[in-house]
Amino acid sequence: MTSEQIFKNAKWIECTGSDAPLFRKNFNAVKGEKAEIIICGLGFFKLFINGRKVSDDLLVPNATCYSERDLSKLTFPLNDKMSFRIYCMKYDVTDYLCDGENTLAVMLGNGYYNQVSRHAEGSVTFGTPKLCFILEKESGNVISDESTLSHKGFVTYNNLYNGEKHDYTLYPQGFKLNGYSGEGFGESTVIPAPESEYLIQFSPADKVIRTVKPVLLKEEDGKKLYDIGENTAGYAVFKCKEKGKLIKVNYAEEIYETRPYYGIQLEEGYQEEQFITDGTDREYIPHFTWHGFRYFTVNADVEPLRVDVVHTDCPVTSSFECDNKVLNWLYDAYIRTQLANIHCCIPSDCPHRERLGYTGDGQLCGETVMMLFDCKEIYRKWLYDVADCQCKVSGHIQHTAPLMGGGGGPSGWGGAIVEVPMKFYKTYGDKDLLDEFFPKMLHFLDYLESRSDNGLVWREENDGWCLGDWCPPPDNSIIIPESYVNTCLYVTFMYQTLEAAEILGRQSEAAHLSERIERVKKAINVAYFSSGNHNFIGDAQGANSLALRIGLGDERTVQNTVNKYNDLGMFDTGIIATEALIGYLFEIGESQLAFDLLSNEKEISFDYMARNGATTIWENWLGRDSRNHPMFGAVTKYLFMYLLGIRQPNGSAGYEKVIVSPCLVNGMDRAKGHITTEKGVVSVEYEKKGRLAEIKVFADPKIEAVFEFGGKEIPFSGENTFTVELGE
Repeated sequence: MTSEQIFKNAKWIECTGSDAPLFRKNFNAVKGEKAEIIICGLGFFKLFINGRKVSDDLLVPNATCYSERDLSKLTFPLNDKMSFRIYCMKYDVTDYLCDGENTLAVMLGNGYYNQVSRHAEGSVTFGTPKLCFILEKESGNVISDESTLSHKGFVTYNNLYNGEKHDYTLYPQGFKLNGYSGEGFGESTVIPAPESEYLIQFSPADKVIRTVKPVLLKEEDGKKLYDIGENTAGYAVFKCKEKGKLIKVNYAEEIYETRPYYGIQLEEGYQEEQFITDGTDREYIPHFTWHGFRYFTVNADVEPLRVDVVHTDCPVTSSFECDNKVLNWLYDAYIRTQLANIHCCIPSDCPHRERLGYTGDGQLCGETVMMLFDCKEIYRKWLYDVADCQCKVSGHIQHTAPLMGGGGGPSGWGGAIVEVPMKFYKTYGDKDLLDEFFPKMLHFLDYLESRSDNGLVWREENDGWCLGDWCPPPDNSIIIPESYVNTCLYVTFMYQTLEAAEILGRQSEAAHLSERIERVKKAINVAYFSSGNHNFIGDAQGANSLALRIGLGDERTVQNTVNKYNDLGMFDTGIIATEALIGYLFEIGESQLAFDLLSNEKEISFDYMARNGATTIWENWLGRDSRNHPMFGAVTKYLFMYLLGIRQPNGSAGYEKVIVSPCLVNGMDRAKGHITTEKGVVSVEYEKKGRLAEIKVFADPKIEAVFEFGGKEIPFSGENTFTVELGE
C-alpha cells in the first residue's frame, strides 16, 4: 500500500532542527467509543494518550530498509536496485479515551533510521525523524498535520550505538496531558511521505522481557561498578529525587584484562547514557536504544533500581539438560546469546558494536532459532528484509538485511535467500512463502554463476568483500580458500533449490540446475581435490566436510576427516565449517566424535569460553572482539536432532512426522529436553542404567511419530517408555 492508502489524508510531519522531538495534539472524544490508531514514527517512537503509554511495545516500528538512499557512501559503493518497505503500528485505543478533551503525545528518536555517529559501515542515514498518524473513531478522525504541535524535546543526543543524553530541566512537564499550556510548542513542518511500500506491522516488537538485580562489585574514583551476572541486552533503570544532578552510566560486556583478549570495554562516549535530573519521581532510561553488556558504572551517589532486559518478544519453546557441563553451558549460552541478538525482528550479529542483520549469522543460525524459539513471524519479517535487499537486476544479496552496510561473502552471506526459506518451510510447512521466494532463489543462483570463472565462485561486487569462512582459530587466519567455500555452498544452494522445485511442482524452472551442479562439482574436484591424499586442501580448517556434504570425496576422504578430528580432539574451524563438520559427522553415524568435539575441554572449545567466565557465545574461539555472537551456536540444534534424536524424516515438513532416535554416546549418561513444533511438543528423556537405557518419549497426538533404535521402528503417540540395550 501507499502512504495515502494507509494514512488517508494525514500528513507526514517533522520538527525542524530536532532528531528527538515531541509532538502533541488535542482532540475531542466520547468515552467508550471504538477508536483505532495507525501510526508510524521513523526511526522509533513512543505513543501516549492522556498520559498513558499505548502498549508495552518498545523500539517500534521494526526496522527495515525504509526507502531509497545514496548507497555510494557505504563500506563499498553499491548501485543495486532494491525494494523498500515501512511498517506502521496499529493499536486499539478505545480504553485510553475519556469524555471531552483528550491529548495524543509522541516521543520520536533516531533508531536505525538516522544513524550518523558510527561510520564503520559507512553513511547509512535515511533522513531525520518524521511522524504520521491517523486515529479513527466514531465521532471523527484525528490526523497528523501542521496543526500538530511540536517541540525540540529534552533528549539532546540519541544514537543507537553511542547512547543518549537527556536534560530533564528542558522537559515540558505535563505535555502528555490535557490542559498543558503549550509553552515551547509550535506548528510542525509538513514534509513529503517517504517513497516506500507501507504495511501494518505483523511481527512482534521489542519489550522489557524480564528484570535483573545488579550486584555492586566495587566503588572507586567516584563511580560504582555493577555486575548483573550475565551478558545480555537492555539498560539499567535509575531514580533520583535531586534536581539538576548529572547521572552518567557506561556499559561494557567485559572489564577484566586478565581474561583472554577483550570484549566490548567501558569506553567514554560509547554505550553511554547521561541524564540531568528534574527532581521528580520518574525513572531514567534510554528511549531509543539498548545496550549489550554485563557490567555498568554509575556515579557513586546513585543506585540503580534494576536492569531491564530488552529484546524482541521471542519466547523460548525448548529445553535441554544433561550430565555434561559443556553441553549444558552451550544450550544456555546459545539461548541467552540469540535473545540478546534479536531486536526489531532482526537476528543480529552482536547487540553492541554492529547490531546488524548479517545474512551470514542469520542463515547459519536460522534453523536453530526456528527449532528452539517461537520465532515464526520474526523470521518471516526478516526474510522480507533479505528479499528487499536483493538487487532486482543482478540478483545480488546484501551482507546485512536490512541493508546497513557491512562486509561478508557471496554464498555464506547472500545464500540466506535460499537457506532460510527452505528451513522456514521445513520447520513450519509454509509452502506459500517458499513459492513466493522460489524466483528469488533462482535469481540469486544466476548471480553466483555470473560471479564464477571455470565453475568456481571467485568474486562478488567491485571493491567489495568476498569472504569464504570466518573466524577460524587461533587468530582468525583463514587458510581455506574463499572460492572453495563459496563454490561448495553454491552447490548446496542449488540442491536446495531443486528440492524446492520438487515440493512446489516447478521442476521445469530449475531443470537446468542438475547439469550446472555436476559441472560445478567437477570444477571443485579439479581445483581442490588431491588424489594423492584424498583430501580437499589438506582438510584445512574443516575443508573436507564442506565437500563431503555435497557428495564429493570418497571413502578415504571420510576416513581422513574422522581420523584427523579423533587425533586433534578439538575444533580448527570457522563459523561455516564448524556447523558443516558437526552436522556431517552426525549424519554419517560418527555421533561419538561429534559429541567429543562439542564437549571437548581443550583450547579450541566451548568449554574454553565457559571456563573463562563466558555467559554468551564469543565471536572468536579464543575470546577476541565481541563476547556475544550467536554464529558458532548454530550447532546447538544438533543436541536435539541427534543427541536427543528428534528429527523429521526426509520429505516431511512442519513436523507432521517425527523420528525419535537418540544417539547414546559415551560421556553422557543422562539427558532430557523438548522442542515445540507447529503440531505440538516433542520431548525425550533418557538415563543409562548399566547395560540398559530407559528412554521416555512424548509426541503430541497430532504428530505421526516413530521411535527408532537398533534397526527397529515403533510407532507411538503421546507418552511412551522404551528400554533399549546398549552396545559394546
